[in-house]
Amino acid sequence: MWNDEYPIKLKDRFGILLEGVENYNHYLIEQNNNVLAWAVEFEKEKEKRFSIIVKNEYKGNGFGKLLINRLKRDLGEFYGWVIDHNNDLKHNGAFYMTPIGFYLKNGFEILTQQRIDSEMISAVKVKNNVKIFAETERLILREIIPSDIDGMFELDSDPEVHKYLGKKPLTEKEQVANVINFIRQQYNDNGIGRWAIIDKKTNDFIGWTGLKFVTDLTNNHKNYYDLGYRLIKKYWGQGIATETAIASLNYAFEQLKTKEVYAMADCKNDGSNKILRKVGLNFIEKFYHEGIELNWYKINKNEYENRKPNR
Repeated sequence: MWNDEYPIKLKDRFGILLEGVENYNHYLIEQNNNVLAWAVEFEKEKEKRFSIIVKNEYKGNGFGKLLINRLKRDLGEFYGWVIDHNNDLKHNGAFYMTPIGFYLKNGFEILTQQRIDSEMISAVKVKNNVKIFAETERLILREIIPSDIDGMFELDSDPEVHKYLGKKPLTEKEQVANVINFIRQQYNDNGIGRWAIIDKKTNDFIGWTGLKFVTDLTNNHKNYYDLGYRLIKKYWGQGIATETAIASLNYAFEQLKTKEVYAMADCKNDGSNKILRKVGLNFIEKFYHEGIELNWYKINKNEYENRKPNR
């Protein structure tokens, strides 16, 4: 497959690509034991890198995008090298055409200053950036990535953090990895999911905040945006939840153009209820969810525009 899809002079590229690499993971799209598309991810020179091939006859079927989305979910930030010239003869007699346009379309940054130009190959480095959804004076609100596992475990293994969340703190990092995978799949499926809160000065992981698109029936509602936040205990009482909730509402109404945002909090959680009211959400009613009595909140576009909470 590799030899067919790359120019003859690069037919040994796979060996060069993984030279000195001990660990790598393959991703395959197969049909009847026939490989239609393939990707590999590995670490080299302290970077997460990848390569991807779709067989000529299966191009245009979305397989490349499918593999890219899976890599984005699993890796966060990663890099690759892309041939940036056309018309090299491939092993099967066809001509190679650069896929740079594909990577641009799928959100990659082309690192034009990082190139390889030799007799064998002309290539440019590409980067899949970790998406930053919003910033505040103190904080960066970005996508949650697999390397956040330690911070997420510190957060969700704390019984005090889970006091009003059903009292079920996590006990294994594997559980946290599953949570991260779930959130990253939401980015692909819904274009939104909870965000990591990162301190601009220290780059420390503080917790998560942001919006979740809820498709399950909750209090007779489904397919709605839910506002939420959860902080590591040592960051409580610093106004961070309020600051990030305001940024989340700004994103919801100004970027997503949604008509309304909902939220819920344990009736006994005075801190969270105070924050939701402070940033402009209105109490609607009490309801029970999984045996816990919760307050149900809502803010619509007009209420947001009239209030413009501390923007």
